[in-house]
Amino acid sequence: MRKVRGVKALVDYLESISCPIGQSTIYSLMRTNRIPFSRPAPRVLLFDLDDIDSWLGGESK
Repeated sequence: MRKVRGVKALVDYLESISCPIGQSTIYSLMRTNRIPFSRPAPRVLLFDLDDIDSWLGGESK
């Protein structure tokens, strides 16, 4: 499992795969549960990059 910690790390990953999404958009998607993430502890956000890749594939359909 590939994971990144924090929204900034996710933004960096998305830019590296030519799919730029801003931090404010990611927070908005998180508020509405439209992007896969986990919060194992307060103030800790984890994003599984395999889930993110699958989510991106589903979003384009």
